[in-house]
Amino acid sequence: MKQLGDVLVTTPAVRALSRHYPGCEIDFLTQRPADTVYANSPYIRRVICVKWKLRELLPLLLDVYRQRYDLLIDFSGSSKTAVFSWASRIPRRLGFDSEKRGWCFTDRIPEQGGDRYSAATKYGLLSMLDIDTDDLELDYYLPEDANRRFAEKARSLGLDDKPLFAVSPVSKRAYKVWPAERFAEICDRLVARYQAQIFFLIGPGESHFAEAVQAHMKQTALAIDDSLSLYEAACVLERAIGYVGNDNGLMHLSVACKRPTFGIFGRPLAVNWTSPTPIHSSIEFDPGCKSACYYPGCKLECLDGVTVEAVWDRLEGFFAKHAVI
Repeated sequence: MKQLGDVLVTTPAVRALSRHYPGCEIDFLTQRPADTVYANSPYIRRVICVKWKLRELLPLLLDVYRQRYDLLIDFSGSSKTAVFSWASRIPRRLGFDSEKRGWCFTDRIPEQGGDRYSAATKYGLLSMLDIDTDDLELDYYLPEDANRRFAEKARSLGLDDKPLFAVSPVSKRAYKVWPAERFAEICDRLVARYQAQIFFLIGPGESHFAEAVQAHMKQTALAIDDSLSLYEAACVLERAIGYVGNDNGLMHLSVACKRPTFGIFGRPLAVNWTSPTPIHSSIEFDPGCKSACYYPGCKLECLDGVTVEAVWDRLEGFFAKHAVI
């Protein structure tokens, strides 16, 4: 029941669960827009999409009782989902242990932290089922006709045969938003270095992030469009030779689309949200407090300390190795 990126990093665990129990039926409970993550997954029988409101949760609980599920796994790790898990009456319930909500589960593991990729943390819940693997690739399945249907829109957006970079300068969290003028400098260098197109990958109502970057650019970027669905965003990524952006859900979508993905991090620890697969990378600056963060009582020195030159030095070598021109 969390954001897009949080749901995408559950896909390795769901894939492993399905393969470990051939023929099992798995339903996934989430909310929009993350419901598209599993809408076309071969591992999921049904996606249950609700708003976290009482008028929707009560009918959902009645449906859960009728379904007679054998197992519940709570990937969210929140108090509200823990209580819902307990109320579901499902015989076996797996979740993260804590003093406040551990009692809601029949099987618990300590909350995971430290230097672990978030997908590995979610996967850790399956250790109680004796399932273990190092396969942490994220999944995102498009409808079969998605790229065909997107072809006309791609032309209207100006996408052609030039190398394409998807750039996402957005986030709902101020501590994740790298300055627009720095993104502009990186975009200008990508255009000059690769004779590339820049497409700003944004969500509804996020045009202002892209407009701020474009206002500082010397080179030209493609027209800004905030009306793309997640399926269409994935189609853009499949055409791109690389992704550059803030730590956001679209970064994880790029990882799931198997694009070379470069994330720019502020407050969150990059190791927790950067895929260990070699075609994905990130950059962060630690002013000495990232592991003991006291935000908002700071000036976000961690974000300000990520300079254009530091990003470009890392980015140039990364794309030289992984971007297929």
